[in-house]
Amino acid sequence: MPTPDIKLTERERELFDQVRFCSTRHEDVRASIMPMVALTESLLKRGAVPEVRLLYFTDSERNPGGRGKSRQEIFERNGTSGAEIMAHPNFMKYLEYFVCGPSLPDEVMGEFKDAAGFSGYLTGGDVVELIPKARAAVRSARLAPYEASDEFHKLALECGASPSSAETIRSAVRSVKVGR
Repeated sequence: MPTPDIKLTERERELFDQVRFCSTRHEDVRASIMPMVALTESLLKRGAVPEVRLLYFTDSERNPGGRGKSRQEIFERNGTSGAEIMAHPNFMKYLEYFVCGPSLPDEVMGEFKDAAGFSGYLTGGDVVELIPKARAAVRSARLAPYEASDEFHKLALECGASPSSAETIRSAVRSVKVGR
């Protein structure tokens, strides 16, 4: 079960606990839709989602695989818009990110943030120094590079990297070869 890293109200926590983020069972996903919508609406209404996480969803520059479209625009291009997006099963992973942040081990995130200096802005030189650390973390924590690359992308954005610098880290992590 993912752990929230933003402050939730008591009602939001109840809704969060009803969403089956890790399940692929149709019944679980279906049962998660209404709590997912209610939780998203509540979080957005009170401005609880960090701006960097909202931008990950709404800004095309933060979607390296989107061919110039934001993640939100991809939903809309596929015929889902407005509140319907929050009720779409594919939105669940974005809600999880809104509430829980990047899905990486705490130790890996802590080391990355320490190395980044967590000053709120990463320069190109900072990114060059972070790449080997991120790649080494993938190997030492035995993470799947493809999945971890998107999480490092999110983490880099949260540490103040520009969209292009975060994409550089994402690409470097994605190319890690893990021995079996």
